[in-house]
Amino acid sequence: MSDSETRRSVFAQVPERNTSDNILRTAQQHHVQLSAMADTKANIIITVSSIVLTLSLGRLAEPDLRVAVLILIGFTLLALLLAILAVLPKYRPLRLQSEELPPFFNLLFFGHFSELSRERFLAEMARTMQADGSVYEAQAKDLYSLGLYLARHKYRYLRLSYLFFLAGFVFACGEQALRMLFGR
Repeated sequence: MSDSETRRSVFAQVPERNTSDNILRTAQQHHVQLSAMADTKANIIITVSSIVLTLSLGRLAEPDLRVAVLILIGFTLLALLLAILAVLPKYRPLRLQSEELPPFFNLLFFGHFSELSRERFLAEMARTMQADGSVYEAQAKDLYSLGLYLARHKYRYLRLSYLFFLAGFVFACGEQALRMLFGR
């Protein structure tokens, strides 16, 4: 028995009822909301970083602030880059090598199903909508893919972006504090 058949037989045991549909729909909506929140947070850091960079570049000519400003610029640029990577669409089309679909194929993700012909997509969708647990398997695979993308891509880059942004301010303030305490 193949891995796909094993999963399908597991999902075939799940009775088709509103509670099963509801839990999958709720989890998917939650993931989509988390993705939208990450995009909003990344846009905030992109905007604020751009403002900080613009203001910082105007202060580079002041010798007493030059080191702190360079520290701030460096960390802010890294934060900006990471925030952009967090929202940058990660789309790599799936190149099918044969008629058999790979085990990680997600019929509900446009990046995968767009490589199929219209007829093949409709046939695969009809096969998935049978009452053998295939619908639940497809929804579970899509939910897993969404969560994996959020955890390994968006939120990882977003967290690093905010940490670099914060570190830039801390180190720049620290440098200025040391300069003030110990003089020139």
